[in-house]
Amino acid sequence: MIQKWYEQHSHIIRPEYFFWAATLCSFFFLISAPNPTVPSTAVAAVGGVTAPKENPFDSVSLSAKAAYVYDVKAGKPLFAKNEDEVLPLASVTKIMTAATALSFLPETTYITIDAEAIRAEGNSGLTVGERWLLRNLLKFTLIESSNDGAVAVSSSVGGILATSTQSNEESRALFVGEMNKLSELIGLSSTRFLNESGLDLDTERAGAYSTAKETSHMLAYGLEKFPSIFSETRWSELLLAGDREDHEAKNTNKETDTFPLLIASKTGYTDLAGGNLVIAFDAGFNHPIIVSVLGSTIDGRFTDAEALVWAALAYLQNN
Repeated sequence: MIQKWYEQHSHIIRPEYFFWAATLCSFFFLISAPNPTVPSTAVAAVGGVTAPKENPFDSVSLSAKAAYVYDVKAGKPLFAKNEDEVLPLASVTKIMTAATALSFLPETTYITIDAEAIRAEGNSGLTVGERWLLRNLLKFTLIESSNDGAVAVSSSVGGILATSTQSNEESRALFVGEMNKLSELIGLSSTRFLNESGLDLDTERAGAYSTAKETSHMLAYGLEKFPSIFSETRWSELLLAGDREDHEAKNTNKETDTFPLLIASKTGYTDLAGGNLVIAFDAGFNHPIIVSVLGSTIDGRFTDAEALVWAALAYLQNN
């Protein structure tokens, strides 16, 4: 999946690399520097056999029910906790909403915001009749986690795919069906979508379900296939144009500047899901790592992910 994306974009060096490169170098120096108060013989076990290296993940304490850390460059997990447990996905769902829309329509397609979209839970500043380029609306929907945007996309794309005239509700159902087909196609066998936003259907049924492992692969797919869309989710704010006015998208990940060399990010939170977060970051020069956290708290998802990021960096330094 994302290996191909990594190869295609390995020449890109963003300006923030220089700050984070210095920070990471300092971090690696600190964790690798010898402790002058500990005799060198203390690192050897009885009989002169070198003691096994400490795993930085062993000291990580998580609020999350499930988590997964995937080394894209090596093609293997670095850490897993209940990675196959099926849990509510919340707004992380919108990763597949965007990927499905882009699988059918050019990003230059115009999407009109209708009244049904505006009735979706939350108010992200969209207005009835406003027209957006699909690429801008998807960026806005992902960054702002706009339910209005997700519904507008699903009803518009579903309506275009329909073979006959149908209601908005039928168009949305058709689109969600395509989300599930794409999920199966890329091997996400435990992932299931019931709506396009991830909002809970009621007090017992979530709008979507997945696992920490499959959520990581979902973001990997988005970055591989549509990097120009998903890479924009690394910004704390982004100004995007509708046909009537510009809209400022404010990232629901309030810690975008905390993560070193962030590549992409998507949050999720509902009563049933708790706090979810999936991010991709660069562990060095073009060494992408994906961290997925499901079933945490509204604040704990960020501290969980940050702890896993720094544990991953320490692990890579020692191995």
